[in-house]
Amino acid sequence: MEPLHIKSKKDSPEIVLDPQSGNFSIVGVSHPENVTSFYEPVIKWLTQFKLEIQKNGAKSVKPINFRLFFKYINSASYKYMITLFQHMQEIYEMGVPIQIVWNYEPGDEDMAESGWELIEYSGIKTPSVCEVCNDPI
Repeated sequence: MEPLHIKSKKDSPEIVLDPQSGNFSIVGVSHPENVTSFYEPVIKWLTQFKLEIQKNGAKSVKPINFRLFFKYINSASYKYMITLFQHMQEIYEMGVPIQIVWNYEPGDEDMAESGWELIEYSGIKTPSVCEVCNDPI
């Protein structure tokens, strides 16, 4: 399956979902004018990725390291992160090893708390950490 790469803009993050390397990342600010049109291609890609796993088996997929680093995320984007995490949980349950790393800037305790809340609200059970990071990727 081809990787998904969405370049960042002033109001939206860079998104890289690369199954060949196992590197998945979302980095930047997230307050797109139309959050649905921005995140729906990501949801569609993850849905297709799950179908590929069902077809070829979890052993055909490299372990996933999913890193997130937001300087700002609005509430509409946050809701999509819950959906993305739920998709990642389903992929994990299919047998693909996944680690989620929520990065935040030093001193940004609100963003750290947002990461832990997102992990809790989404119900994700994959290994997950929230850690300070100056350079997320």
